[in-house]
Amino acid sequence: MRQLVSRLRPHLGRWRRRTLDPLRRQAHRLRVWGPRAVLRLPAWQGQMEAAALTLPPPGSDGGEPLEVWFLTGRRFWYQTAFCAWTLACSSRRPLVLQLVDDGTLTPADEAALRRLFPRGSTRWRRELEPLVDGLLPRERFPTLRARWDDYINIHKLIAVHLGQPPGLRLVLDSDMLVLAPPHELLAWWDAMAVAAPDDQRRRPCLMVDCEESYGYSRPLMESLCGAPIPPLLNVGVCGLHSRLLDWEELEHWCRTLWEQEGSCYFLEQALVAMLAAREQPLVLPRERYITAPSRRQVRRGEGVLHHFVADSKPLYFGPSWRRRLKELAP
Repeated sequence: MRQLVSRLRPHLGRWRRRTLDPLRRQAHRLRVWGPRAVLRLPAWQGQMEAAALTLPPPGSDGGEPLEVWFLTGRRFWYQTAFCAWTLACSSRRPLVLQLVDDGTLTPADEAALRRLFPRGSTRWRRELEPLVDGLLPRERFPTLRARWDDYINIHKLIAVHLGQPPGLRLVLDSDMLVLAPPHELLAWWDAMAVAAPDDQRRRPCLMVDCEESYGYSRPLMESLCGAPIPPLLNVGVCGLHSRLLDWEELEHWCRTLWEQEGSCYFLEQALVAMLAAREQPLVLPRERYITAPSRRQVRRGEGVLHHFVADSKPLYFGPSWRRRLKELAP
């Protein structure tokens, strides 16, 4: 019976993620957002995408470039554009835009982003497959490869860090807007990115979540990484040095989490929390880097960065991006 359950578990997990979870999310949206926001959401998204095509290239005051990574695709490229554009405009830094294709990015989408940010490269999904096959062979890394196939968020670790020269990587979620110069984030980048011994570059940079969302029990996570897990970490902003990632260890962690507590959408966030637990992460102040901002926080423009997760999505696709666009490009 245990073997049968073990064989069925990945199929049940895929069915839940692809069928049951979307139905639950839609029911929740109708209940919490209200029918008006749910019905108007596609139109708002279309308007935001159209606006992204007309954004003016951001200006810069010079200084050290800021290199940022985004996992993006056909449904998200315009959100990536707004996040990167508001970051560049607010920081007045030149931006090197590194893109990871989620499997749906089109050449037209990439071209729209490169119009704003010509510097940087794109890691296409089809081009990454041979690299992943070579460095993470299925016989040695069966769990990581299964997650590579069916869990897109793991690409923010594998596609960004695997097969790259050792270095610092700053990965941002697309569903964020920068409202003011993010001094704490820029200071961390400048301190970590300068020439220094690798042991001085190991300090991760993360956000505070609106509620703890690791998806796995704290005792299990702590037994695997051997350190107390910091509370409420969020990977909307995720700065990691590639030397923190041991792929053999990550395979063991993923396999153990899956075998003992099943699959979970927050696996990537749990893994990053476990990596950060061994270091002394910079956790950006929650009153300035706000996850799931309230209507009042959006209206007042509080903080320097808003990460629009969960029930804050109507504020993102409704008034927030329009207000920031008007402020930066009236």
